[in-house]
Amino acid sequence: MILARLLLATDFSESSRPALDFAARLARQSGAELHVMHAQDPLLAAAAKEQGYDIAAEAREELERFAAQAPTVAAAIGGRIPQCHVHVGSAVEAILTVARREQANMIVVGAHGMSGAERLIFGSTTEGLLRRSELSVFVVPDRWSPPNPAATDLSGTGPVIVGVDMTETSVVAAREAAWLAALLDTEVILFHVVPELRVLDRWRAHAEAALQANVATATTELERVARGLPAGNVARVQVEAGAVPEAIAEGAERAPKGLLVLGRATRAHGNMTPGTIAYRVLTLAKVPVLMPVQKP
Repeated sequence: MILARLLLATDFSESSRPALDFAARLARQSGAELHVMHAQDPLLAAAAKEQGYDIAAEAREELERFAAQAPTVAAAIGGRIPQCHVHVGSAVEAILTVARREQANMIVVGAHGMSGAERLIFGSTTEGLLRRSELSVFVVPDRWSPPNPAATDLSGTGPVIVGVDMTETSVVAAREAAWLAALLDTEVILFHVVPELRVLDRWRAHAEAALQANVATATTELERVARGLPAGNVARVQVEAGAVPEAIAEGAERAPKGLLVLGRATRAHGNMTPGTIAYRVLTLAKVPVLMPVQKP
């Protein structure tokens, strides 16, 4: 993957600052252009226009101030303010429009999106992007902090953990994880969780035997996926038993400086939305999560 243009969506809230910091560091790490955008509510814009007030111009000034106030952003892109965009429209539609217009390769957004509300799962914008975007989306937790604050890039980040369930979508995610790991000069961990079987006590021995067989099979399959990654990647496999979303989130939490990758499919594959497990992982994850797309 070549990351040429990176788009960060923000609502100016404090909870979106970690996503801005992450996006700036990723742009520095990859040599990508950094674009920062704000979606202007159409009803608010119309009401202001009726009163002769150009709220879009003020929003752009605010956006430039927001970006300039983050020391890492200026340092990461050579003291320049990133390219700023204000687009009138619903948040998801505005982000997708700007992404297409600017030919962005990836979108970065905070875990609670741009609604400003701390929802149990996600902000409506983040959830909408995961449903509709045909670009990879990086979801950054509100409390993310860089492994090396003194650096202007993502130095010290790693490993890159990718959840693999042996589907084609997760194999695509593994390849994206390999690209990211190579960019960060770190290793890839192919991670699979075998669900534990809930059975009557008298069947416990049989369930344990089945579980161990499943672990052995999954390990073999993960090793096959690892061999298919681009040459030069340092990859290892890890198989655990347990509740799938919780185990993936806990696995990532054991590597607090790492990143997590989870796959999703485009509409051409019958589903644009991450599954229940992926959504649950995203609610639990304390590290940034990349959601690449399997394209037809």
